[in-house]
Amino acid sequence: MKITRKSFLKAVSILAGGAILQGNKLIAKLHEDNWQLTNLRNNIWTFTEQGGTIGILADKDALVVVDAQFPDSAKDMLTAVNKKVERKIDFLFNTHHHPDHTRGNLYLKDFADNIAAHENCVRLQKTLYGNDEKNPQVYANITFTKEWTADLGNEKLYAYRYGNAHTGGDAVFHFVNSNVVHVGDLVFNRVFPWIGGLKDESSIVTWAEYLEDVARRFSDDTIFIFGHGLTITGNKNDLYSMRDYMTALNDFTKKQIKAGKSRNEIIESKEIPGVKDRKEMRSGMMKANLAAAYELITEKD
Repeated sequence: MKITRKSFLKAVSILAGGAILQGNKLIAKLHEDNWQLTNLRNNIWTFTEQGGTIGILADKDALVVVDAQFPDSAKDMLTAVNKKVERKIDFLFNTHHHPDHTRGNLYLKDFADNIAAHENCVRLQKTLYGNDEKNPQVYANITFTKEWTADLGNEKLYAYRYGNAHTGGDAVFHFVNSNVVHVGDLVFNRVFPWIGGLKDESSIVTWAEYLEDVARRFSDDTIFIFGHGLTITGNKNDLYSMRDYMTALNDFTKKQIKAGKSRNEIIESKEIPGVKDRKEMRSGMMKANLAAAYELITEKD
């Protein structure tokens, strides 16, 4: 699904507030069009409405959902899926802790046998949002450390975690027989990403390494589902593009710091050398990335 410039502008106007806003307001909705359910391969689907892309396995033997968006859109997703397969959700997975991927747990918990995520996803969700009384949290009841697997009728699912990247708890989910992989917000496809910084336990360097590891693990035939982007599915080239962006962002920011540039001078940079395929649909996203990179690099040093 391609998102329109109009819808992207609305969404990124909130997300780009990374340089302005605080707390939960930093996590925004990136899809504001009417919902869309799209078949990728076999019985694997994507659902888009508000927030991070949902991946779905829906057949007579299993119903699996990867990411939950928000309660209202989670309800729309389940209503649409139940027209194809009417059964309880065997597993609901969260790729990481951000609200546009986990808030829908609140609605889906009554329709899911289990919610699963990396252990750091649950820890960060509790730490950052556990006291938000207006948005009660529902946490995964199954957690894993490095890898996790489940048999799903005619499908098999593997979950992997390589290290800190977009957050401290990112995981990727591989539908093995269909060869479809949901990478969550490891990829903001062809757009400037959201980088939460220290509070999210982000790492620009290992984010790039993480993408390299994922690309090496899977084949050229693999379809990847992305959390956000101009398109929300793609191939290894999109992973490499995101990897190259994270590397360029880190290298440029480090060079500017070494040259004695201040934080304000760095975030006012007009370009990041070598970066040509990132779209900034609203002024401020590149600045927010540079500010996050400065924070992460100087804290490390």
